[in-house]
Amino acid sequence: MANTEHLQQSSFLYFTGQGSDKVYQVHLRQKDDGWVVDYGNGRRGGTLATGTKTSSPLVYEAALKIYEKVVKEKTSKGYTPDQSGALYTSTELAGRVSGELPQLPTLIAEEQLARYLDDPGWGLQEKADGENRILLIEGGTVRGTNRRGLFVDIPQAWVGASDAHAGRTVIAGEHVGDAFLAFDLLEMAGQDLRGAPFIERFGHLQMAASTVPWITVLALELSAEGKRRRAAELLAAHSEGYVLKALDAPFAAGRSSASLKFKFNQSATCEVLRVNAQRSVAVGLRDETGAMVDLGNVTVPPGEALPAVGTLVEVRYLYRYAGGKFEQPVYKGQRPDMTPADAVLSQVTRIKDRSAALEEDGEA
Repeated sequence: MANTEHLQQSSFLYFTGQGSDKVYQVHLRQKDDGWVVDYGNGRRGGTLATGTKTSSPLVYEAALKIYEKVVKEKTSKGYTPDQSGALYTSTELAGRVSGELPQLPTLIAEEQLARYLDDPGWGLQEKADGENRILLIEGGTVRGTNRRGLFVDIPQAWVGASDAHAGRTVIAGEHVGDAFLAFDLLEMAGQDLRGAPFIERFGHLQMAASTVPWITVLALELSAEGKRRRAAELLAAHSEGYVLKALDAPFAAGRSSASLKFKFNQSATCEVLRVNAQRSVAVGLRDETGAMVDLGNVTVPPGEALPAVGTLVEVRYLYRYAGGKFEQPVYKGQRPDMTPADAVLSQVTRIKDRSAALEEDGEA
């Protein structure tokens, strides 16, 4: 019998360019009393041609070696795990401490919104559904960091930024696909702007980004009418939500009361507890005592790699029954930018009482 402690693995790789939009899948799977390496390739969205790299089942170690070789060969030819097909840099700094930490908005409830939407001291920006990223730009050198302050690889399309500004420029934003959506500016041409009011930093951000074609600045709404209109537009477009910014506040790293987020749908960073047979995983969160709470299963889409046990993933949900599991969970992807300390039950704030919900259903 094969060692059941060994886990199945899958890689989903993409290539866009030179008139092509291709996908390549490779899977390390258990079969009979051994392991095989199967693959599929073809045009994205089309029917894939399938085959195997192993004519018969092998021991796990031998099959794993073939699997890793196939993945390495494909990535060396320009394939990337990013679904946009964008090539990424490979920096020797990846994983090292950058010294830059982001400002993290505090989640607020719907009943708190009116105060900030009507207050002229607060602005509104879209909350982009990506990974928090700070870019350090100096001449033609661009480096990226994640929310933990560690250097990460970035799309090669971002390399070679405008060198119109001498000195270092530091921009905060969201990495979505192969796009960078900027929302704040910390340094410009060597000048530290962290102590300046946000509204002033935002004005400089618009100037700094105007010379960099791959940066999009997230619009800032200032009037009560504009904020309410934009909030309604984002809701209608099924966006993640929006962030309210105190216009006179300086930048400060860490969780902030001058930056508040409202999300139309709730989500939580969870830990994978087990991998199920039908492309789903069980996820959980730790309570205040450190005990793991099982929040149920979530289906992993075909285009996503199946995460291993212990991996951190983002799960969107409608609500959680008190003492129960997520209702209508949706898999959003892996979260390599988070740590196990983030996978805690206190993230879940939309909780329903099951008996009250049954009464509502009965009345309906």
